[in-house]
Amino acid sequence: MAENSLTADNLKGQIGREWKFGAYEVEKGMIQRFARAIDDPNPLWQDEEYAKESRYGGIIAPPTFIVSIGGEQFGQVLAQLFPEGLLHGSTTLECHQTVRPGDRIAVTVKLANVRERRDSGGTKTTFVTFDITYQNQRDEPVARCQYMMVGYGTEKAKNG
Repeated sequence: MAENSLTADNLKGQIGREWKFGAYEVEKGMIQRFARAIDDPNPLWQDEEYAKESRYGGIIAPPTFIVSIGGEQFGQVLAQLFPEGLLHGSTTLECHQTVRPGDRIAVTVKLANVRERRDSGGTKTTFVTFDITYQNQRDEPVARCQYMMVGYGTEKAKNG
């Protein structure tokens, strides 16, 4: 248990640390599989003919598709930093541009904040915030996502 406390303390010293996950090429099949997985029937994501006639001129990705890019690598970072696990606290997503097949999306994760709180029983809860930025092949911002993760019960007060 004390090891988790050290991890949280170490993380406070790493606020601002970045992980670059590289660039991922978006392809139409990925978008269509994602849309089916979330059961979103919007034809902009799946119907080539319909999408061609839209203002977008072709298939585009649902806005939430962006968070799936680099998700596996983000999960690996979390597993290394918190081997005992974290809970998802919240997600805030800002979308700046539409994602299309053929886009190359670069993903950067930044450790933004670490804060701790003790409840009345002395149990410590750790809140860890990550900022994730997504840029396209023209280095333009596509989206920004903020994840807040929660580590509960990482340490009990010694006298509690």
